[in-house]
Amino acid sequence: MPPLVRPPSLVLAGLDPLAGELAAHLHLGGRSFTRLASDAPAARRALSRAETAIVAAGPDTPAEIDRIATACAQRRARQPLRLILVSDREPASAPPAPPAQARLRIETHGIEEAAARALLTRWPLHAGLDPLFGQAAHLLVAGWAPPARALILQALRLMHYGGPTPVLTIASDAPERDRANFLAAHPQAEAIARLRFVTPEDPVAADTPPVTTAHVCLEDAAAGLALAERLAATIAERQRVAPPIHLEVGALEPRGGLDAWDGQLHPYSYRRVACHPEVLLDGRGDELARTIHAHYRDSIAAQGRDPDLAPAGRTWEALDDAYRRASRHQADHLWAKLALSDCRALPEELVETFTFSPLEVERLAEIEHDRWAADRRLAGWTHGPQRDDRRRHHPQLVPYAELSEPMKDLDRFAVRLAPVLLARYGRGLVRMLIVGLPEPEPPVPPTRALARLAEEVLERLVARYPDRSLVLATTLAGAASRAIVRRGIEAFGAGLFLLAERPLGETLAAQPDAAARRDLLGLVAQAERRIALPDPDALAAWFAERAEIELRIGAPAPNPAAKGVRIDLARGCVAWGFEY
Repeated sequence: MPPLVRPPSLVLAGLDPLAGELAAHLHLGGRSFTRLASDAPAARRALSRAETAIVAAGPDTPAEIDRIATACAQRRARQPLRLILVSDREPASAPPAPPAQARLRIETHGIEEAAARALLTRWPLHAGLDPLFGQAAHLLVAGWAPPARALILQALRLMHYGGPTPVLTIASDAPERDRANFLAAHPQAEAIARLRFVTPEDPVAADTPPVTTAHVCLEDAAAGLALAERLAATIAERQRVAPPIHLEVGALEPRGGLDAWDGQLHPYSYRRVACHPEVLLDGRGDELARTIHAHYRDSIAAQGRDPDLAPAGRTWEALDDAYRRASRHQADHLWAKLALSDCRALPEELVETFTFSPLEVERLAEIEHDRWAADRRLAGWTHGPQRDDRRRHHPQLVPYAELSEPMKDLDRFAVRLAPVLLARYGRGLVRMLIVGLPEPEPPVPPTRALARLAEEVLERLVARYPDRSLVLATTLAGAASRAIVRRGIEAFGAGLFLLAERPLGETLAAQPDAAARRDLLGLVAQAERRIALPDPDALAAWFAERAEIELRIGAPAPNPAAKGVRIDLARGCVAWGFEY
């Protein structure tokens, strides 16, 4: 007798091609489901026991929802049916459920918006810069194929790091037309960042900061690849940097191993990202947003009020999509705040208690206000002396310096709350210990003695600073520095900042053989930051300003401007305690 199994608790409805695409993603994710092709008795029986229904939105969606509602009227399950309405772009809000007896709980899932959030979480804007070194975020988006527009809007919500004004360059064949169309839809976007609409042949200018990351979104993946390669060459020639370039490839499957990679192009399929069952069904990527909302519910209850009676206080499952998005935007920007305070989020059991300093609170509060204001501006709000929800006027849409102290305190409270929210999320904050590894001149081979000394130093640093998270910063140009970094990652869980004083292609070309290039690329793939330092004196300035400790391999000439400890790994000894 074959094994007995529970019937699928997931049903899928809607018209092809989107429904067929969702079915393929569910299959790839190992999820069982029943495809609803009609309102026949078999379909009604499937809905009577289902927990979740996915509806691919299309012209027939209202009728489809009505059919599902009718079939659900006699549901035996205690819980209402969770109905996920999937569309390419997320609607402003979920459609109202049919009559109450339908027992439906409707939520929306916009593929482009979900993909943009996931992509800018996987590759955050600060992965290509160091805001504490005065660098500005500069995102280049080439092409308007999905998810370009969603990426642009999500970036405008996230690119606040203080300091220089962020730059958003949009490259297309008709820049003037696209500028007019974009600003007609988002008239306040230029109050958030410097916007540049250019042709792909002229993506950068002398007065723009280096591009820190790029996305290429064309309908044709082959044309997108060709454009990405041209952009990489142009940016390297004019700005002497090689930012990560993320390429939308649609249904194509990237092939080849590490040897075939140039260290710069990152292919992805936005629909595959957004329609993965863990994203679509299990809420992957919403964990922190749910935590933020749960804390908000608790704060309402602490005031003696019932959170379920407030539209913004209902449970996440019953929450209107607009309130969900507000929590998501707040959660997404938290990682930018950590980058601005040299902090990392680790499993809570590895971390002691943490608080931001008063100076950090004030700096981050201003950035939190900028984030909030950008979110409001993109939603169509403008400044007004009195709040008017109907006309979308808000008196707090002013620079942070012009806020009253009580209003500033709200932003300060949001910053001080971040460690609490992360603790509820199972994470704790820890400050980085940034250790710089300048490259020696001439290059030094990775000998056993050097490896032993380096491991001894790293072990003593970890023991000396138990409340810090080790981060190694180097160009990765030499075999010795790469050997130390690899040991730091393997033995001590160190992070890696890649300091790019020249385009990565030039560093790869300077390697002596294929094994060295593969060694370099393997570590490039693990770098959490790729910091471009194209000016001749920028690398030395970065070590002097940002590295708390320098490990000097082979006794390079000391940096007279260095403020931290210098440790000499030359001549078989470790010399500690150079000047602070």
